[in-house]
Formats: sequence, C-alpha cells, structure tokens
Amino acid sequence: MAEAPNTAEESAEPKANEAPPTTNGKAAVAGGQAAPTPKPKSSTGAGSSDEPFAAVEKLANVAPGLTTAMTPAMLGKRIKILPGQPLPELDTPSAKAYVAEDQREPARPLYALICTPGLPVRTEVMRELKNVTVHGLIPLVEFGPVDWALLNQRCMAVIFERPLGGSLADAFKDGPVKVNEYELGERVVDPISHAIATLKDMGISHRSVCVENLYFMDKERRELVLGECVTAPSAFNLPPIYETAQRAMAMPHGRGIGTVMDDLYSIGVLMVLLLFGKNPVEDLSENEVIIKKIEQGSYQTFVGDVRLPLQLIEPLRGLLSDDAAERWDGTALEIWLSGQKKTPMQKRPVQKPRTSFKFAGHMHVSPRSLALSLNENVAEAATLIKNGKISLWMKQSMMMASVADEIDHIVASAKLHEGKADGEDDVIVAKTCIRLDPAGPIRFKGFSFMIDGFGPALAVEYLRKGNFQLPSEMLARDLAGYWFSAQESLISDASSYDKTFTTLRSFFMIKEMGFGIERCLYETNRSLPCQSEILQKVYIDHVEDLLTGLDEVASETDTQSRPMDKHIAAFIATHFKFDVSPHLKALSDEKPETSLVGLLSLYALMQWRLKNQALYGLGRWLGGLLTPAIGSYHSQSTRSSIEREIPTLVRQGSLPELFDLIDNADRRHQDETDFEDAQAEFAHSDGEIQNIVGDEEELKTSALLSGERATAVTSIVMGMAAISIILILQSV
Repeated sequence: MAEAPNTAEESAEPKANEAPPTTNGKAAVAGGQAAPTPKPKSSTGAGSSDEPFAAVEKLANVAPGLTTAMTPAMLGKRIKILPGQPLPELDTPSAKAYVAEDQREPARPLYALICTPGLPVRTEVMRELKNVTVHGLIPLVEFGPVDWALLNQRCMAVIFERPLGGSLADAFKDGPVKVNEYELGERVVDPISHAIATLKDMGISHRSVCVENLYFMDKERRELVLGECVTAPSAFNLPPIYETAQRAMAMPHGRGIGTVMDDLYSIGVLMVLLLFGKNPVEDLSENEVIIKKIEQGSYQTFVGDVRLPLQLIEPLRGLLSDDAAERWDGTALEIWLSGQKKTPMQKRPVQKPRTSFKFAGHMHVSPRSLALSLNENVAEAATLIKNGKISLWMKQSMMMASVADEIDHIVASAKLHEGKADGEDDVIVAKTCIRLDPAGPIRFKGFSFMIDGFGPALAVEYLRKGNFQLPSEMLARDLAGYWFSAQESLISDASSYDKTFTTLRSFFMIKEMGFGIERCLYETNRSLPCQSEILQKVYIDHVEDLLTGLDEVASETDTQSRPMDKHIAAFIATHFKFDVSPHLKALSDEKPETSLVGLLSLYALMQWRLKNQALYGLGRWLGGLLTPAIGSYHSQSTRSSIEREIPTLVRQGSLPELFDLIDNADRRHQDETDFEDAQAEFAHSDGEIQNIVGDEEELKTSALLSGERATAVTSIVMGMAAISIILILQSV
C-alpha cells in the first residue's frame, strides 16, 4: 500500500521478551491479564477503544506484578502459553493475547488469545478452521481449555499463527489509516473477499470485518489477512457502524450469526473508511448514525456529496445497499475485482410520509427510526401509543392502516391486563416497536437481540448480571412469538426459529430441575461450558467430562452441599443423549431422601454409560450425603448394614455400585415385605390385646348387672317380709 511502510526495519513486530507494559512504574493489569498500552482513538474512528461490554472486568481483580517467571499454561502436551509475556497489540475486546510456543517447532511464531470466562465462544467455528488454510484469514492452529494461573481457573485458549507485520493500523503509526483507490481492491478487498467466500462455502459468517481486525502475516507487510472471529459471539467485537441498521440496533451480544451478506456490507464500510482515512460519521452518536442509515440510506450516510473515484462508485453502492436482496453478493464483488463492469444499481426511492413525526428531538420520517427512539424513551413512548397518536400517524401519513390497527389492538389488550405484567408500559412499547420495525431486533427493557442472536444475548446477560431476569420476562411475555406473528414475509430460517422459541418457552415454563431458563441457556449455546459455581475452576463444555470435573473439585468444595444445581441439571439434560427424565423427576422431589436417590441414580447412570474412571472424590462427596436415603429403610439392621458397606464402595469410586447399595430393588422389596409383615403381625397382636381387654370389660358389666339384680331381689324379699310382719302385728 502506498502509504504503509514496507521495510523490515519499520515493522511493528512485537518482541517476545519485552517486559509487560507499565503505568507509573507499576504493571498495569486488565482483564485478569496484562493490560494493553492505551492506544489513541483509531484514525478511522471505527468504534470506541473501550470493550463493547464490560464482561472482561470479571477478570480484572487480580494482583499486579506480572513476571516472566509465572508458570506457563499448557494446551495439550505441545503448546506452551506464557502469561508473563503479553502481546497487547494483538488483544481483542473480548480476549487477551500472549506469546505461545510450539514445543516441537520452537521457531514457529504463535500467539494465544485467552477468552473471557463465561463469554460464549464459537467453538464449532474453531473446529472447522483448525489447521485449515484459508487465503486471507489468520491461521488457527489449536484451541482448548487451559489452567490459567491469573484467574485460578480454566479458560478457553485459541492459538493462531502470529502476524509478524503487526496490524494494519500499526503500519500507519500516528497517521490516518488510509489506502488509495488503486491498492484498495487488490491489496485489501481481494484477500478479504476471498476469505469471506471460502468461509461461506464452509457455512460460516465471519462477522468481524473491520479496520481494527486486519493484520500483516509477513514482516514486509505484503500479505494482509482478516483477524480472528471465534473468541466471542458473532459481531460482538464489531464496531456498530460496520453493521446494517437493523443489526446495529441490537446489543453487541445479540446481533446474531448473520450471513455472508452482513460480511459484504462490512467490507463496504471498510472500503469507505480506508479510502477516506477517517470515519465520516465520527461526530454523530451511534443512534444518530443508525437513524441516518434508515432515513437516507447507508451509501448516502457514509459518502454524502464526496466525489469518489469512478471505479469505486458502483461497488460501494452495491455493498452498502440496505436491502440485502439488492446488495452485491460475492460473485458481483469478484466480477468487479477482475476488472469487469457490472450493471449499475437502480436506487429504489425511500417511501416518505406525508408528515414527519416529532419524537425525542427528531423529526422521524420512518417507522423504523421511530421504533429506535421509542425504545430509548419508554415512559413518553407509552403515553403516545396509548393516546393513539402513533397509530394515527401510521394510518394517515404512512398509509399503513393494518399496522395502525395492530397498535390499537396492543393498547386495547393492555387495558384488559391493566395492573398485570402484560399490561406494563414496557410490554406495550416492545410490541409497538415490533410492529413498526418487524425486521429489527426484539427490544425489551434494554434487552435487545436479533432472532438469531438470542442464545449469546442470554448467556452474556447472565455473565453481566448473574441472573436471567430480563430474558425470563421476555419469554414469559412471549415477545418472540409476537415477533413471528408480525413477519409478513418469513425471513430465512424463520420457521425453524419459530419452532426453537416454542420449545424454549416450553422448557422455561417447567420449574423442575433440568428445565427453566437454565435449560434455554444451554440449548441455545451448545458450546458454552457449564456455568455452575461448583465447576467454576474447571472448564466443562462436554458432558463426558462433567463427573470427572466434579470429582476434581470435590476436595475444595463444601461437601455438606450437594454436587448438583440448576445449571448442572440443565447441562446434563441438554447434552446427555440418554433419557434422564425419571432421574430429573426424582431429583426435583421435595422429599430429601427421594431427591438424593434421584441424584445418585443420575450420576450412576452417567458413569456407567460414559464409562468414566473411578470417581473417588465424588463418591466420598455423595456417600457423606446419603443419611436421609439410608433412613428411608424401615429395618434398623438394614440401615446399619448399608452404613457399614458405604466406606468400602466409596473407596472403589463406583457410583453404580453405591446406588445399588442404597436403592437395590431386591433389598427395597425385602424391606417393604418385612415391614408389611411386621405391620400385619403388630395388627394381629393388637387385635388379641383388644380382645382380652374387651372380655374383662364384659365380665365387669355382667357382674355389675348380676349385683344389681341380686340387690333388687333382696330388696323385694326384705320389703315383703316387712309387710308380712306388719300385717301379723295388726291382726293380733
């Protein structure tokens, strides 16, 4: 490139033995790792230098003072990662970079990105890209969890070949990152578009095409490549100006997987920024840029009245088309790169209303821009919706009577649910925004996501706040179902997403272990490691490793608590391919003895099916909790026998045998039979006692009656005798 230095002496190649960056004589630490040296704002202005979200702050509470003497982390038996040798120039907003060494090829230049714990990563994309050469894309060498001493837990590490020429921005030092029109196509767009096309053939969208993510693989800075796209959710690290208006309105972690058409749009923005050497909308706020894209179009927003080189007008018009159906695809871009001409695009006029709608200091001429502003001002928005002003504007100015009727129906429904959750202003505004902008994100109380971005949005929301309150409310109100009902023409894969959300809502409504919002989390983030606090120090992203992970942490955990929580149950229900519904049902029982047996039976089944090795720690843990289960036996001798046998089985580390001891069917049957016999014998004895007690009572009653009769007879005889004596005396 004409403006970029291209000598080896000017190369920004980082030195492996450099000391960590310092501030005021003290090592600066951020993200639980060496903090990057503060960089001036990019000359492109393409986004803030801050992380798009403060998830990395979770890693910040570690002691300063990094040294090269820190224990290296090993990825497998081959890759060594050096926590004392950070590479801040290769950091991303979601991951920190460190020197990595290949034990078999020490001279091979590598670096590692340590991902933010809890942040969903694109593991499935890592598998596809591992050791695959994609022209125009930085090579991914290896990935996997490592023991990261700075956090005292396991983190995902991704190993890449190290770009010896540094980043594109570094090549321009303190000057503007600017490329002339003659080199823009050949040196920048060609390798990037080739990488995007190859990824498309693999079923992958990159979703991180921006100036800040371009690197030179060689010292001479001739081989330009796209940087990584796997250490965070799709588009999480992408500055919002590179996104289409509808995706830019969602949270960074809710922008969605997207398609190659989104990557091509990003290439169009990239071309403008490199050609101008600056961000042409840097003086506008993020929302102002989005509104301008909506109301004027992306091409006009970025280019305006600037005179472009003739050879760049059509590709920029094509790539920056806001209608994905009209946007240039990879074939069209390839035709242009080959020097051929393409038929100029016919710009479709934007529908203008008869009158604009003033809200939040802006005269809106589009329902989509109005939806954006309504979402930012809920209280005022709800008032306008309820008094009918918005539906009136849609009917009279936008000539969209059907949408106006739907908004009136939202208001009427809210009145029926007044005082209830479904009648809240937030629900009214959320549904109205869906009707005004059905292709946009679902927005509710600041929780906004595209339909293909719900999973990462859910995961990051939990990482940020430690709870699922907003996603749970969204599912409870069935806003996704309402979004689907507003789609006049189904988006790509809409029917499958509709089925997905129906299933998720059914999971959410079940309050037993293995279901709830936690089940939704793992169903929509298949590569996410189990988020249980019990497993915080280990990295369990495969169900096959769950029991060994619990076994590993058993010695460091309060064994009076159970080795089970909602996250573990949901993780198992999502990933374990065998039916565990009876075990989860028992696990959810209110009776502690039934719940404990359900827990033990579940883990015993898993150890047996997965053929896990002996689990001594987990066996001891469970063995110490079984008192209520043992107490469920009626026989004192049986309970004593089980208690004597438990230590032996615990030392064997076999959960199936431990379960068989606790809940052996024959033993249970015998105990129940003996108990029933004992009950019958007791009842028989009690009957005899009652009979005996009953005879004594009868004898007493009989004696009493006999005494009463004898007394009566005696009284009569004595009375008659007295009368006879009196009569005799009178006759004398």
